[in-house]
Amino acid sequence: MKTLSKNNVTLNLILQIILILIVNSIVFIAISKSIQFKFIVLTGITTLGLIWIYKRYKNTYNLFFNEKYLNLKNRKRERNINFKNIKRIKLTLSDMRIMGLQYYEYKIEFTNENGIFESIRFFISDMNSELWEFQDLVKKNSSNIVIENKASSWDK
Repeated sequence: MKTLSKNNVTLNLILQIILILIVNSIVFIAISKSIQFKFIVLTGITTLGLIWIYKRYKNTYNLFFNEKYLNLKNRKRERNINFKNIKRIKLTLSDMRIMGLQYYEYKIEFTNENGIFESIRFFISDMNSELWEFQDLVKKNSSNIVIENKASSWDK
């Protein structure tokens, strides 16, 4: 089993924590001068943010693959997606740089075990060459796959 994105959960958590810190900073600066009121509002925002992070954490998967399946793993669940069910692999406009490493966000659209259309997003570093091997395997096993390695703000 090869790794496509083993740090996906961690990278998603980092983005959400940064977002909560930014929102708290803006609220702290913008709100009235009453320290007690600031404390109550910031505690509420932080609590809601932590609940949001936990829900996202539970539903974020790390991605692995072998010759026939894309394997999605998180702490509670493991899913296998047949390459024949993958419809599209697309580079999104989201990216980030952490400690000098560039990460890009990709989106995989597929039909799940119940025939319902789903998508999953994952981050991959520019140092990871497994993406190209994964795309080649999916092309070989799926006849109607669309692979887009360019992102544009005009795309859906």
